[in-house]
Amino acid sequence: MFRRHDNGKAKRIIEEQRSLIENICAFYHIPSAYLKSVLLMEIPETNFLDVLADGVVSFNWLRYSLFRSFVLDRHTRNPLRKFDSSTGYGQIFSQVAIEAILFAESEGIPLNLGLSGELYPFNPEDLKRIWKRLHSDRVFNLSCAALNLLHAAFEMTGRIDFENYNEEEIKMILSRYNGTAQRISNYGEQAYQYYLDFCKNAEPLS
Repeated sequence: MFRRHDNGKAKRIIEEQRSLIENICAFYHIPSAYLKSVLLMEIPETNFLDVLADGVVSFNWLRYSLFRSFVLDRHTRNPLRKFDSSTGYGQIFSQVAIEAILFAESEGIPLNLGLSGELYPFNPEDLKRIWKRLHSDRVFNLSCAALNLLHAAFEMTGRIDFENYNEEEIKMILSRYNGTAQRISNYGEQAYQYYLDFCKNAEPLS
């Protein structure tokens, strides 16, 4: 399926959002090369099937709001009954974002997300409101992407110490951003090369 953005366009998007990305990373004490590297992995991989999936999820949440007649089934294979999808620049699922937010709260990490009330990973109302913000709010999406990196870092290394991770640990963190396997993936290997490039190049992308 045709990509929406090639690597060149993805780099331009990252450059356009550089100030926002760096501010978010500074707030959460994450070197911006981490977030930029996963964005450069995620943005070019979005295609029109992703747009279709977002449309289905949006439509299903609308029907849920109107009729409350759907039973959310996390295990359904029916593509027309999707209630979650990877969305936005960070390609974040609502459930993943909620888990990252809850992790941050449990670790006493300050949040700047404008949320009120408790969140529950499988509560329909929480899934709906978080997905809608991920889909429509760029700042929220990138912030949750940063929190997902924090969650991945702790899960893969047992600590949050972004200034002192070794090469293997960085690859594990980047791999975990995109999946659940407890190993270095091809995704992590490629993202690590982008990470090194962002570390070296302080100048705007070309």
